[in-house]
Amino acid sequence: MFEGKKVGLRLMQTEDVWLLFRWFNDQRVLEDLGSDHGYFCVSMDQEKTAVERMLQDRKALYFIISKLDGGSSIGIICLANIDERNASAELRIIIGEVNEWGMGLGEEAIKLLLHHAFNAKNLHRVWLRVAEYNARAIACYRNSGFREEGRMRHDHYHNAAWKDALLMSILDSEYREG
Repeated sequence: MFEGKKVGLRLMQTEDVWLLFRWFNDQRVLEDLGSDHGYFCVSMDQEKTAVERMLQDRKALYFIISKLDGGSSIGIICLANIDERNASAELRIIIGEVNEWGMGLGEEAIKLLLHHAFNAKNLHRVWLRVAEYNARAIACYRNSGFREEGRMRHDHYHNAAWKDALLMSILDSEYREG
């Protein structure tokens, strides 16, 4: 487990399926993801299959974010699409416990994962995709050292309109300067 001041990251396990089932079936959690809501599962069996696929993915590392004060699990964070040849990976994070939003816990989890990405995995670049209207997430990513590098125009359909997604990244050198 990686530990910060308020949160820790532990490897996700099959037994965490009930957490993901709850989080990915909460419309408040899914609302600003900017995805086609492909995470939405209608049954526990479907979620279990999805978790098993995630755990078997050799190009991804999935962690559960837990509060150190009390140990409650509040979200999931991962390095996905790990490209060892080009030393890059995609960061994904969801704080599934709505009552924990806005407390800085996601930012701390990101910083813990970036430490692992750049120091243990020896990555050069970590990137992410975020919906243009998710101001809270964009601010969190900027506070974590990410910079906007592009825009995916009309990336997804949201609230009866086509919306863009921003591409953001942080390089190893930027991480070390920060």
